[in-house]
Amino acid sequence: MPEDSSIEKGLSPEEEIQELERKLEEKKRELSAKGEVLPLEKEVFREVLREHIAEARPQVSEGFSTTTPPAATHILTDDLKKKSDDIKNKEKREEKVRALIEVALTKNIGDAIKIAEEATPWLLDELHDHLIDDYYDKLVALRKIKAL
Repeated sequence: MPEDSSIEKGLSPEEEIQELERKLEEKKRELSAKGEVLPLEKEVFREVLREHIAEARPQVSEGFSTTTPPAATHILTDDLKKKSDDIKNKEKREEKVRALIEVALTKNIGDAIKIAEEATPWLLDELHDHLIDDYYDKLVALRKIKAL
């Protein structure tokens, strides 16, 4: 990891947005210097935010689960039950994600990540997906970057 995360720095939301903007510009320059065709800016931002979140969670290795999988005999039953519960609780999940987005936008991404990690893995995934869109939209709205 190249530098301390915003959690360790204690950045305000505005400072964190500035940091993300700096990282976005740095990533675009890096891709241009390599002579690569630049993908859509939102895709570059997706990668920048993914790296930013990874910096905020250095104790978790990407791609490795810290939980043990359920016994093979219960996978189908548990999976179907989970899907059923997910459908029933979709509105509650969306409300939780909206609350975490609010934390990320008013405090910082690190605080939202900590809350999501304590809840469930899917909540962290949902938060990540929504942050890409919400932070990108906020940067565009603040005229920090131009929408394509």
